[in-house]
Amino acid sequence: MHFYDELRTGVKKPDTPEKEHFVKAVKGEVEAKTDHEIAYIKYLNSNQQVVDNMIYKMSFGKMNKHNPNFDDELF
Repeated sequence: MHFYDELRTGVKKPDTPEKEHFVKAVKGEVEAKTDHEIAYIKYLNSNQQVVDNMIYKMSFGKMNKHNPNFDDELF
C-alpha cells in the first residue's frame, strides 16, 4: 500500500503511462480501469484506511517492521 500512497501523494512521481493513469484515477480525473485502481480506491473509502491513518498519526509516523498495520509502541 505504501507504494500506492506514495504515488497518490506525489512522493513518487509516475514514470509510466500506467502509473500516470493510476494517479489520475485516484484523484477522480479519469475512470478507474485496472483491478489495482479499483481496489485502491475502495481501500481509500474504507474504514481500514481511516484506522491505518489514525495508527500512523498516533505513532508519530513510526512503522512497526514486524506488523506494519499495528504499532505496539502505543501500548
